[in-house]
Amino acid sequence: MIFTRGIVASLALLASGAAGFAADFEWKMFTIYDVADDQTKWARGFAEEVSEATGGRLNIRVFSGAEMPYKGVDVYRALSTRQIEIGHSPTGFIASDLPVAAAMAMPFVCTDAEKFFTTALPKVQPMLDQAISDKFGVSPIMHWIMPGQQIWSVPEIRTLADLEGKKIRTWNREQVETLAMFGASSASITTAEVTQALQLGTVDGAITAAINADNWHWAQIVDNGYLFNITLSHEVISVNNEALAELPEDVRAAFLETSAKWELRFREEVAKLDAQARADLVAAGMTLTEPTAEDAARLRDETAGIAEAWATANGELAVQILAALREGCQ
Repeated sequence: MIFTRGIVASLALLASGAAGFAADFEWKMFTIYDVADDQTKWARGFAEEVSEATGGRLNIRVFSGAEMPYKGVDVYRALSTRQIEIGHSPTGFIASDLPVAAAMAMPFVCTDAEKFFTTALPKVQPMLDQAISDKFGVSPIMHWIMPGQQIWSVPEIRTLADLEGKKIRTWNREQVETLAMFGASSASITTAEVTQALQLGTVDGAITAAINADNWHWAQIVDNGYLFNITLSHEVISVNNEALAELPEDVRAAFLETSAKWELRFREEVAKLDAQARADLVAAGMTLTEPTAEDAARLRDETAGIAEAWATANGELAVQILAALREGCQ
């Protein structure tokens, strides 16, 4: 086949233009939340802004919990082996591989979001980030929280006594231990399957935040929210160190600057959504019940040993992180 000089020049120009539309770096980001959840929408917003900030050189494709075959405990393993470049998971799920990451999941250790961000996180973040990096070969780029984790149930749960005989979906060992103290049993179910489990009666209730209960339209299934506020769910988004190191300096700087901006955005959006979610659930007919002062005191006092036993079992770093959290959240 013979090409004229003009045709060759035109083809070269087209090829150059096509190359301009292709990202230099293609990353996958996974979040445990579902495709329609606000958290997933925020992740997509972050990815879009990264693309803009890097002039299209870094493209991040976001996958939700139903779009990849990972459970919460799998996220950082996939991130470590670079099956994904960015991963999001509550630290409660990371703890199966890195026990010290479970400090924030200890019952009633830190339940005040403002104190967590202003005084507790600055104390524990250097220790926790280093431990996560050493274990998984990743760099945490965003720390945020889901607000208080409550019990949402089909049968009435409005006091500690009502927990007797109930089966509740939990997401860490400490929640299992806490419920067992008050006569309830537990079930481990993936985030994407919890709604169906409630519909089928596989469980009587589930522990999660009001935001999720609202997003997942649980007011159509359950009638009660017992606001026992067992913990804040500490969420961490991290990037694979090898992938981060491959970025040119200017692209890496733009990515990290955008990450810092969106860390604050995640925190702000969560606070707004929590208030709105509670209002939505009440408007939809759900009854939300705060524990009595007596029940709240029992919850704190009778579960205190869980955190102490956890710290003792997991070494000096766990002891230091737990102490810093308690000091920061007082």
